[in-house]
Amino acid sequence: MNAFTGGLLALALISLGAQAGEKEIRAKVQAKLGAKVKSITPSPVPGMFEVVAGNSIFYVSEDGNYVLSGNLYSLKDDKLTSLTEKRQDQVRLAAIKPYEASMIVFPAAQQKHVVTVFTDTDCGYCQRLHAHMKQYNDLGITIRYLAFPRAGLSSPAATELESVWCAKDQQAAMNLAKHRQQVPKASCADDPVPEHYQLGRSLNVTGTPSMILDDGTLVPGYLPPERLVKALEKQ
Repeated sequence: MNAFTGGLLALALISLGAQAGEKEIRAKVQAKLGAKVKSITPSPVPGMFEVVAGNSIFYVSEDGNYVLSGNLYSLKDDKLTSLTEKRQDQVRLAAIKPYEASMIVFPAAQQKHVVTVFTDTDCGYCQRLHAHMKQYNDLGITIRYLAFPRAGLSSPAATELESVWCAKDQQAAMNLAKHRQQVPKASCADDPVPEHYQLGRSLNVTGTPSMILDDGTLVPGYLPPERLVKALEKQ
């Protein structure tokens, strides 16, 4: 059981009375989970609130006695649709927006789509993705990188990622790293790698590359240019 799940169980054990209001639920969630509550809104299910805490979504009964963690599905129009995942897409987009200034961007001249990629320098599929950068760009796909050292912040990869992000020419440094060439060591006071890593963890990124499409969909793993553009056009 992880800390978040344990917190949800503890949360469910505290009664708030017959009709808890938003303020009471917010206070309870923050006290028990230690996560900042971003929003509390009525869910599509009568008597349930949707709670976004950190970058996670769960549901709380209006009396505060029950917690639902998992996907909420709609069966309307004979379709099985995950309402939670659709909402999670919006949460992901909102979560990465404050980090746009610290992304390393390889822009498409004729931009049609923007894909944000959590990347590592010693990841074979990340290197393969980067090797096809021109093809992505030619298809109208702008690639934006966030750092995610899979082995943690004390790993050699994290040090190399810091050198890339702190380089005077970030694109050139990224090219060197992805071609397994020596990246000149660099450090900076505003090194964003730790924040990028924690962001990825909060979004349940566990490996690289992990792509966030421009509608917020999280795609774990590598997609070659032609497959990626098809996925983007299906949105």
